Parts: sequence; structure tokens; C-alpha cells
Amino acid sequence: MLVLILLMMVWNSLAHPQDLAWYGGPWHLGCEHGAHLLTNSGQYIKDNAIAIKAVSFNDEIYVITPRLKHGVLATVWRVVRERSGPELEPYPSLAAHAVGDCYGIQNAVDFHLDYLGNLWVLDSGVVDALDSPHCTCKPKVVVISTILRKITKRLDLSSLTDSSSLLQYVVSEYVFGGKPFIYISDASRGAILVHDTSSQAEWSVLICTPAAGLQIALVRRGTHGMLVAVRINYPGIFEIDTAALRRRDSGTPLRVFGEHGNPIYLLGSDAHHIYLRASDSADVMVWDAREGFNASRLISIHSPAPRLISTSATVDPFKHTLLILDSNYADVVHSHLPAYQRISFIGQL
Repeated sequence: MLVLILLMMVWNSLAHPQDLAWYGGPWHLGCEHGAHLLTNSGQYIKDNAIAIKAVSFNDEIYVITPRLKHGVLATVWRVVRERSGPELEPYPSLAAHAVGDCYGIQNAVDFHLDYLGNLWVLDSGVVDALDSPHCTCKPKVVVISTILRKITKRLDLSSLTDSSSLLQYVVSEYVFGGKPFIYISDASRGAILVHDTSSQAEWSVLICTPAAGLQIALVRRGTHGMLVAVRINYPGIFEIDTAALRRRDSGTPLRVFGEHGNPIYLLGSDAHHIYLRASDSADVMVWDAREGFNASRLISIHSPAPRLISTSATVDPFKHTLLILDSNYADVVHSHLPAYQRISFIGQL
């Protein structure tokens, strides 16, 4: 009997969680009266909160909902599993997302989870980006410790940017005995912004021509960190050795794959894999980055439901599980339909 119980415990620990799905931003709040007041005043419009990325750490799931439209109360949330369905709790607190408070988070457009449980949040400082965009604060990176459940660091990016900058993605890398660097994409210049968080030194490296979007992901090849980048709507995948970025080398050598194929979208990465989808397909594919890119060798691992697209694929660092976030992002952006999102859990390669 004891053996059977132990086997069941092991099986449960390995089993994937049930998929999560919800509409808009169902707010987790102890006082329902407060939620009704905010809804009635127009400060909180549930249907305008659409999640674009999800990560997991210590059995907790965190999502970001950029302030694309009016009425998005917070842009970083913890997912709370309730009997009636998932609810979103502003993270680390609602006060940390007050519009106009430059110590807080104005508009999280991307975040990256490191192995220590820190969320590196890229804050563009521009709110209501689709309705009536206006800049409330300078762009920055905010670090939230999920262990301490509080903001532990703020990194000002204003010296590397100007009014035309289009900051979109952030990744962090620990080098030289735990020294953290962050890399941020600026699509308006085709540049990677590099920030040494220990010395506060920062610089930018041009890697391509400007584009509407510049996506980045981090993988390892042997002992080297490799930054993979793609320009939205352009074929070709750039690969840059992060050691060259840290040397401020404007002549950083680039490897380019798939120049004659279809444009792709990066969805995420783990140590050795890039998760992506082609512009002409909804399927999530995986590329083993230890080998050269070859579109014919990509493996399909997930197909979203009709009218949904996958916007992120991330790995739970403590489980052999991928979190894939699907949503009706295109419908929300181009119409007044309520946001719908779904997190699927599948086995990691």
C-alpha cells in the first residue's frame, strides 16, 4: 500500500496541470464592492485586458496584459485558480501599477523570468497604446522578486532611448559568476540595448535595419549565450553571440538563417530550443538551436483553436512542462470583442 501511495504521489507531481482559460481580466479582489466601483467609473474595463505572455515559477503563474486600451488596471498579474475559473491578481500589488507613478509599472510590454525567480519587466512608459497613446513616464526595466513579492530594482533606460524608440522585448543573462546583463530590442533602430546591471553601464548595438517589430530570445550553444532575433514581416533569423554584445562590438558578427523562407514569430525559448510559428501557420514549432536552422526539421508541438493565435511559449523551470498562451489577440486589437485567452500545458522536449 505504501508503495502504491508513493507511486501515486510521483505520478501527480509529474502530471501536467489542467489547461486554464478566461475572458478579459477577471479581477481577484477581496472586496467585490471596490471592483464594481471601478467598473462603473470606467477605470476598469475587463474586456480590454488581454494576456500576451505567461511564465511559471514555484507553481505560480504570472501574465502580462499591456495597456493597449483604456481601463487596464494593471499590466503584471498573478493567476489565481478559483473554483469558478482563473482570476487575476495585480502583482506585486495594485498600487505598483498606478498610472503616472514613475516608481511603478506603467505598461509592461514584455517580461523575462530568470532562474532566481526574478521577473525582469520591460515598461515602455506609454499607456493606452492603441486608443490614445501618451507617455506617462520614461522607459525602464522593473525587477520583481517572486520570492519577496516586491519590486527590488528599477533600471532607467532613458539615456539609451528617444521619443521614436520602440522597445519590445527583454531577456536577462547571468555571466561571470552571476553578473546579470539584460538585452532589450529597439525595433525603431534595429538595435539591441545592453545594460550591465552591476556597473550600470549601458550601450546599444545595431544589428539590422529598422522594422515594425524586433523579437529576441536567448539560448545556449555550448558555453556561449546566443541571442536569436527576427524582424517582424521579414524572412531570416539573426544569431548573435552575447559575448560580442557585452564587448560593445558594433561590428558584431551575425549568422543569418532562413533568408528565403517565410517570416516567423518568436514565442519563447529554453536552454537549447526556440519556440516559434511561421507567418502563414498557427502551429507552434520547435527548433533545436544546437543545430542550424532548417524549416523542414521543425517539429509541431501545438495547434491553437480556430481564431486563436499563440503569443508565448515558456518553460516551467521546475517541471518538464511548457506553458503555451493562446488568445484572440487580433480580434481584440481590431475590434471591440472581449479578450479570450487560454494557457495549455504540454510536455517539454
